[in-house]
Order: sequence, then C-alpha cells, then structure tokens
Amino acid sequence: MDNLKVSIITPNLNSGKYLEQTINSVLNQTYKNIEYIVVDGGSTDESEKILKKYQNKISKLIIEKDENMYQAIDKGIRIANGEIISWINSDDLYFPKAIENAVKAFQNLNCDWIVGKVSKKFGEKTITYPFPFYYPKNKIINRKCNKMEYGCIPQESVLFKKSLYIKSGGLDLNKKFSSDFLLWVKFSKHTELITINKKIGIFRVLKNQLSSNQTNYYNELDMTYKYTFNFYRIIYSLIRFLFLKTELLYLYKVLK
Repeated sequence: MDNLKVSIITPNLNSGKYLEQTINSVLNQTYKNIEYIVVDGGSTDESEKILKKYQNKISKLIIEKDENMYQAIDKGIRIANGEIISWINSDDLYFPKAIENAVKAFQNLNCDWIVGKVSKKFGEKTITYPFPFYYPKNKIINRKCNKMEYGCIPQESVLFKKSLYIKSGGLDLNKKFSSDFLLWVKFSKHTELITINKKIGIFRVLKNQLSSNQTNYYNELDMTYKYTFNFYRIIYSLIRFLFLKTELLYLYKVLK
C-alpha cells in the first residue's frame, strides 16, 4: 500500500502557537510514504524557530511572502510529487491513521477525491460527529454546501488527486476566504465527492480565526450571510443538540 505517495501541504503565517502540534500530527502518521511541504508566508512569531527544529523532517520548506493563504497552498501543490494531495492548516490536526485510511479508500473505491467525518477541537477536547455526512454532486455545484444551507465540506478532512486539481484549474488565488469552497465546485464538475466513514482531520475552533469571518466569506461569493432554518439546517442543528453538547457549551462560553 505504501507505494502511493501522498503530498501534504501546510500553509502558515504566525500560527506558531499551534504549528508544532500540526507538524507532529503529520510526522506521526502510520502511513509513511508522505511528502510534507510547509509554506510559510514570512511569519514574525515563533514559527521560524519551530520550522528550523523540524526542517530535517520536512520534505520541502518554503519561506517567502505571499498574498494570501491560498497562494501558499497552490505553491505547495504545484511542486508536490504525490499523486494524492491534502492540505492541513497550521492550527488543525490529523488523526494518526488519517492518511492510511485515506489511501485505502482511494485504492478500494477508485475515486478522485474523498472526505472523512467531521471532527472539531474545542480547547483540549476533540469531538467527532457520530456519522459521516454526504455531499451530493448537485448540491456542491449549485453552491448549496455552505453554513446557511446544506452544510460545509470540512476542508481538513478532504484529500484529492493532483490530476483533479490540475484539470479543474485549482484554487482561485484572488480570493482570501472562499477559494476552497469554489475549488469543491470545480471538482464536482468533473467527479463525485466520496464520503468515507473514517476520522481524517480535526478542525481547531478558535475565536477570531479566518474561517469565522462569515461576512467577508459570503461577500466573496456574492451571497448574503443569514442564518436560516431550512430542512437540512434543522437536521444539522438537531444532531448538534443531541450529540454535541460540548460544542454548544463551548460556543456559548467562548465565542459569544
């Protein structure tokens, strides 16, 4: 199984507080045929010290200014040698068997991109949604997979073939908040997103993080952000209420 190379890209800019944990979650994978690429946009915090500590274990390290996170990610993907691509942001994490399970899925299902279960980290506590979510092709293409409607695709749990990335045209480097959302739309015009019932990535919930800026996010998409209770939102909220009381309590106490 280890003959399939996976390239993992981590973009970083001043996330030194969590960067070492992210790096170790990649280095400690049970799957070993990994090319690890870190692209730092010129951090001024402790990131440089951490990157020097691990530079012998990082396959490719790029430190230079860029315009935004997506430019850093695209830069890493373009130089990647792996057939399979994943990116993990410098405050997120992988489960130890994440890449092993993903590679098995690619081999067994003959697919071009996959997504695992939703997992989130609140402080020191990590919770995983009890079952996987499925994202129909037409929902993605019609831009319904957002927080207002069907629900977002968890970027930290997505892996895809580099050939699909190149064929689709890749990330829109002019966007600062929503280019991953638009990338999924591009992917779906070529192939289905396959959901696997496995833990892949962990999204760390932080106050004032880039992904929390919903106004700018939806402005880039020419959409108006409003919290609505359609059918899918009701089901999603019910799941959170029944299974994820920790998440709701954290959001109330910390993010209010």
